[in-house]
Amino acid sequence: MDTLQQNHILPVEELWKESYLALSEIEVPPGISLDDPWRDLSNFIIIMALTLLLIFAHRRILIGLANVMLGIFNIKRLIGIEDQSNIQVCRNTLFQFLTLCVSFVFANIAYATKIIGNEYTLPVRFVGILGFITIFFICRKIALRFLAWLNRVPKIKLIHKISYTYACLWYILVLCCFLVIKSISSAPMGYMRYCMIYSLLPVLTIYFYSIFKIFVPKGFSHFFYILYLCTLEILPIVLLLYLNFS
Repeated sequence: MDTLQQNHILPVEELWKESYLALSEIEVPPGISLDDPWRDLSNFIIIMALTLLLIFAHRRILIGLANVMLGIFNIKRLIGIEDQSNIQVCRNTLFQFLTLCVSFVFANIAYATKIIGNEYTLPVRFVGILGFITIFFICRKIALRFLAWLNRVPKIKLIHKISYTYACLWYILVLCCFLVIKSISSAPMGYMRYCMIYSLLPVLTIYFYSIFKIFVPKGFSHFFYILYLCTLEILPIVLLLYLNFS
């Protein structure tokens, strides 16, 4: 037994007969920069633009914010936002401002986590995400207009306008999560992807309940309501989540 063990035991110097020395630096994949001045410059320009927008439109933004906070739990006040053009303009201004802010946040998350691609710069990501959000709401508006025309119920178009209010609420939650994560130095930016999902769940719950209150009094069946949720509400969200984590 001792003879067998001695045959299998080798000296330490026999295990590493040669040593290796790195003669050059490790290559960084294309599109990734450890010190990217363009990112800082882009962030500065976008932040300055958002600040100027906030200064010039702060009154409308504050009025829109107040009405959003008061209307998310009150159906009558929620519909009242759409009945008064001046309040609707303030809410839309808030939505546009928050969309720009969230696109900026999403662009930085995509840049830090490289979920969109290594070859895209921060401004390209910002414009791409902003364009995607814009196209998403335009397509949704067209679909709801077609649904209202098909069922001859103009009230269905109200759902698209109401969605702006709840989108503002979700934007605010996302921005709050972003500020919290940025304030914690040890928290990785990848956590924002989960914060986006978890903050979306309560907003969707309130939003679905609100549109249920709109559908049912108009004589729509529960089956039509569930079919609507699956096609125009839940399916797009599932696709977005799939693209986010794929």
